[in-house]
Amino acid sequence: MALSFRSPPAVYGCIVAAAFALSALTLGLAGAAVAQSTPVTEEGPPLAAAGPVGGPPGGPPGGPLAFRIEGGGYYQSGTDLKDSPGSFSVSRGYISVGGEYRWDFRNAAGLSFGTGFTDYDFNNATGLSDGDPWSRIEDYRLSVPVRFRLGETTQAIVIPTVRWEAEEDANLDDGRTYGAIAGVAWRLNETLTIGPGIGVFSRLRGGTQVFPILIIDWSITDRLSLSTGRGLGASEGPGLTLDYRIADDWTLGLAGRYENREFRLDDKGVAPGGIGRDRVYPVVATAVWSPNPLVRLSAFAGVEFGGTLSLLDQEGTVLQDSDYDAAPIFGGTFTFRF
Repeated sequence: MALSFRSPPAVYGCIVAAAFALSALTLGLAGAAVAQSTPVTEEGPPLAAAGPVGGPPGGPPGGPLAFRIEGGGYYQSGTDLKDSPGSFSVSRGYISVGGEYRWDFRNAAGLSFGTGFTDYDFNNATGLSDGDPWSRIEDYRLSVPVRFRLGETTQAIVIPTVRWEAEEDANLDDGRTYGAIAGVAWRLNETLTIGPGIGVFSRLRGGTQVFPILIIDWSITDRLSLSTGRGLGASEGPGLTLDYRIADDWTLGLAGRYENREFRLDDKGVAPGGIGRDRVYPVVATAVWSPNPLVRLSAFAGVEFGGTLSLLDQEGTVLQDSDYDAAPIFGGTFTFRF
């Protein structure tokens, strides 16, 4: 992989520049697009994003091809480690591009590629390695989402994914994992689509990680909805989002999820070629502005609870770990569709 984020200011600058350029282009095209197409649902709930399970026949408006670019970043402010001295903070940025071919509202296949960085800034964390167990983590992922109709009110989705997550001086191939998310949902009525899902992924330390997913898209009222939550970039794990639409183009929400990241370390320190792990439960308030179906800008702020950092050797044996205090987090995302 030749692409490498080694200068956070440059990356943030590129993200902001891309956001402004794409915003101008997309807002310029929005009038014609809105006149010719139905609204595109945000991609939180995988099956809800596919359109109504009992949607109209024929191809989607605007043609069978659709493209998307999205990105964002967040900052976790400094927080103390509970089981050892020291503290740390985290900053992250990511960007992804994707395309999809839609035979109709309920059958489609796509391709998505994303890349990002996560910077850990440790301060005298002597209980983990030499006080600086890892620094910059680079990640890349390639996904092939496929959704298809199983019946008049039943929809399925499968998302095979390959991920690479490693410290910047480590061998990226040593940080490769793979797996898939799959689920089935039933449209019970005009306001509720629900069903089970499962995620199955390999682990860097061997074995398999399996986690359940609730697929839900529930319009509780005309303004209030509950749906399967989203992560930020390289995040994994299930979550839920409660949204309240205060205006046609503004939505406020509350989102929570479980995050579990593992990444390959470089050949330095007390665990050469080992594994770093960060597990946490973020809960955030969100504000989303979507002036048309092609543009979505959001900001969020909240707290991460129940966090644990772990340092493992190559075989996956935990050498050192520490819980950490609740940490404030804030950031933003953008999505543009074409």
